[in-house]
Amino acid sequence: RGGRAPPASAADADAEAKGFGETGLQARLESERLPPAVMRERAQAFLDLMSTRRTMRFYSRDEPPPGVLEACIAAAGTSPSGAHHQPWFFAVVRNPDFKGQIRELVEEEERINYERRMRKSWVDDLSSMTGAHADARLLAGGGNGGAAAPVKPYLTEAPAVIALFKQTHGVDHEGKRVDNYYVNESCGIAAGVLIAALHNVGLATLTSTPMGAEVKIRELLGRPDTEKLFLLLPVGYPAEDATVPYRVPLRKPEDELMRVY
Repeated sequence: RGGRAPPASAADADAEAKGFGETGLQARLESERLPPAVMRERAQAFLDLMSTRRTMRFYSRDEPPPGVLEACIAAAGTSPSGAHHQPWFFAVVRNPDFKGQIRELVEEEERINYERRMRKSWVDDLSSMTGAHADARLLAGGGNGGAAAPVKPYLTEAPAVIALFKQTHGVDHEGKRVDNYYVNESCGIAAGVLIAALHNVGLATLTSTPMGAEVKIRELLGRPDTEKLFLLLPVGYPAEDATVPYRVPLRKPEDELMRVY
């Protein structure tokens, strides 16, 4: 929790917020330490929750309750960013026609990716997710072409698809360019918070990087050329017949995950 300290003068009291909320003032942050037992309990509970998260490619068409998706995006908007410029925009695509066009664009470019853009090692590493050993529903031709580019049913089946745009720079009210900083890092952090927020309410998602289709999707959604598509994230409940790759172990062991120095 944070609050503004009492103004040192009348001039401070009338300070005008500028771009990105900047006032030139400092506010005292008031916070409360949790008891160690509560900290441990919360840390373990969050780990237990996030350990059940899986990337999802099969969705129910049931709509989440009103306001839930919006609150999750608002949580993502609390993420730290370079100079607090918040260089992101979340376009929520619910229109079936738009979702259909996005899927067509992504699948068309994916065929090119598999034919000549992607290294063989990359294709091999995706085998259990979207390749020869994946759920047959993700394979072009219903499983008859393991080396073919996968299809993307989740882009039309999920009730919503979030297009996360990174804002390479902005424009102020006078039309002047405003530089943004650490844009990829900032948007990556925001995407992580969004994924955690969605999982916290029982919604699944997938991080899709639509290589080659970025400009056409941006134009379809009418976003300015100061933005570039960073991720597509279908969002919804997992389908009753959803599958995920079976992995043992599922995550990196602790000795490969971290070390205390």
